[in-house]
Formats: sequence, structure tokens, C-alpha cells
Amino acid sequence: MALALLTSALLLCLLVAVHRYLYRRLVKDVTVPGGRGRRLGAALVWLSAALTLLLLAAGPAEPSPGVRRIAERVAAVWPTLLLCLTVALLLGEAVRPLVRRLAARRAAPAPDASPREGEGGAATGAAAPRAADDDPARRLFVARTVAIGASALATGTASVVLARSGEPAGQDPRAQGVTIALPFTGPWRVRNSPARRVPSHGTSLLGSSHAIDFVAVDERHRTAGSRSWRTFLATEPPELFHAFGLPVLAPVDGRIVAAHDAEPDHEARRSQLALVPYMLGQGARLREGVRAIAGNHVIIALSPSGPFVALVHFKAGSVRVAVGDTVVVGQHIADCGNSGNSTQPHVHVQAMDSADLSVARGLPMRFPAYREWSRGPGGGFRVVEGTAPREESVVEPF
Repeated sequence: MALALLTSALLLCLLVAVHRYLYRRLVKDVTVPGGRGRRLGAALVWLSAALTLLLLAAGPAEPSPGVRRIAERVAAVWPTLLLCLTVALLLGEAVRPLVRRLAARRAAPAPDASPREGEGGAATGAAAPRAADDDPARRLFVARTVAIGASALATGTASVVLARSGEPAGQDPRAQGVTIALPFTGPWRVRNSPARRVPSHGTSLLGSSHAIDFVAVDERHRTAGSRSWRTFLATEPPELFHAFGLPVLAPVDGRIVAAHDAEPDHEARRSQLALVPYMLGQGARLREGVRAIAGNHVIIALSPSGPFVALVHFKAGSVRVAVGDTVVVGQHIADCGNSGNSTQPHVHVQAMDSADLSVARGLPMRFPAYREWSRGPGGGFRVVEGTAPREESVVEPF
């Protein structure tokens, strides 16, 4: 937790410094104290800070579906725009001294333009003209030039980045795939659904191109019963989450061809800030191999030649089956945990063409009839059959 707290503190300090810098360059340097421009600029910087905090808090706070959709739209634009604007201003700092020097040279008086004694009532000892670099109007002009140019550059760059960052298409609802049952009872939230995009987890490694995650929720569709400062800044114990320890059921009839139960459950992370050091360690976990990614897991073969279904991230010591066992749909095979590459307790399910995760290719999955809520616990549900559930919906098997 100490590393998570340190990372959170450093990132918060960085965000504060960025917004102070934006205020100085885009507002303070180019507006008159007390003027309308200064007030408007300050309000915009405060709005920027509020949007940034909204993005940091939206995930851990688990807001209503409406607020969550607003946060998703803001997240699609604002971080990129803020980054581009800051980088453009920093690049402008390198140009700013040159612009000011050029402006000072142009504003310098000509050699023959010095006042003569008695001309216009001026005395020989009159004060020398103020250097152009010391002229507030000149500084204001230069700062405004840099600020407006940097803003235009940032906006254009952000537009290009957003235009090129289209998300991959989701799984075709009509696609034939492996039919599997939902591996639990009660309501669970859908994360990283292939209905949204393929590959669903952003990669096709380890047969995960069509994988899907399920996180248990309560009657209010919340993944945990409480929140504290640790929710937003640090790690949390996995026992805090509703999913931890719940039974995981066999989603297909078949034979167990792999079963691993030697990995510990680690701390959970809802905090966007605490996720940063965890994501930086992703490469190291990949190098460690399948066990570091899948954690405690089971692989079921529907037939000797496949296809195969993997369920991963089980609770330590909870796996109830062994290689060679035959299982049927609905059989209790393990408990939900937080082992392997998992940020909070959940069930990860995927269908594959091989029992070897290191070389397997993902296959589409089709689910029998289930209830699906997409607008919160009071929004009513619909009955869905034969396709993957939608991202962030809550599903429950019949």
C-alpha cells in the first residue's frame, strides 16, 4: 500500500502543478487582474481540474449509469486534450525567449532617434526609455502569442489523435461460437465485453481475444459494500468485494485438462491513481508466464480435441477439481478470487482452440438466456439469448 500511496501523492502533485502552470500561462500572463478575461480564464482552469477529478473518482465511486456515461464521454476527449495542451505550452517555452528577443530588437530606438537637448522641452538628463523586455504590454503581447499558438496546436493535435483512435468493432452478434452458461448465480457486472470490442482485453495474447470479465454486485449494483480514502488513493483488501469467495460454477460439460491452485490473492485496486504502478508491472508479469497472469485457474475441454474453456483468478486454496475430473454445467469448481493479473476479485472466462494458454487463440462465446440490466437496478431488465452481454451491463442467469 505504501507504493500505491506514494504514487497517488506524486500524481496528484503533478496534476496540481499542471493546472497551476496552465493558469499562469493561459490566464495570468494574458489577462488584466480583476478583468473579465481573468475571471473567465480562472473558471475554465477550475473546470479543467473538476473534470480531471471526475475522471479519477468516477470508477471507484461507481456512479449511476447516467453519470458513468458522461464520465466515459469526458474520458474519451479530456485527458488527450489536457496532455496536448500542456506539451504544447512546454514546447512554447523554448520559443518564447526567441520571440521576446525579436520583439525587443524591433522595439529598440534607432541610433539617430535619441532626444536632443532642449527639443520638446526635454532635458539632456531625462530618463532613458524603458527596455522593451521590461514593458508589461510587450510581455503581455508575447505571452498571448505563445498561449494562443499553443492552444491552437493542442486542439489540432488532440483532434488528429482522436480521429485516429477509433475503437475496434465488437463481436458480431450472429457469430457462431462456443455456447457456455454463465458461471455463477445472482447479479454480476460485465467488464471488457467482446460485444464492445475485439480483442476485448486489448490483446489476443494467451487466447484472450474474446474473453469476458464478471464482477459480482449487490442489489444496488455496487461491487463493494463500503468506500473509504483507500478506495480513491490506495489498495483495498479483496475481502471487501462482494465477488470474493463466491462459488464459481462450471459453464460447460467436459473434462478438466488443467488445474492450478498455488497463487496468492493480492490487494485490490479501484483507485485510478493506484493502478499506475500496477500497470507498469504488466510486462514483468507477462515474462513470468501463464501462472502470473491467470493465477489460480481451471481449463475444461468440451471434447478431447477442444474447444476449451478457461476460468481464471480463483481464490487461493479454493479449486475443487483436478486434472482428469469430469464436470457438468453448474458444478461448483472453485471460488472467485483475486490471484494473477487481477485488479479486483472477478471471474475471467474465455473460449480457446488449445489447452495451452501460451499458444491458444480465442474463440467467440454465446450465452444461453439471461437477464440484462443496462440502466441501473431500477431500470428494468431485458431477456437476452445467444450473444455476449453488453459492456457495463449487469447480468443474471435464469
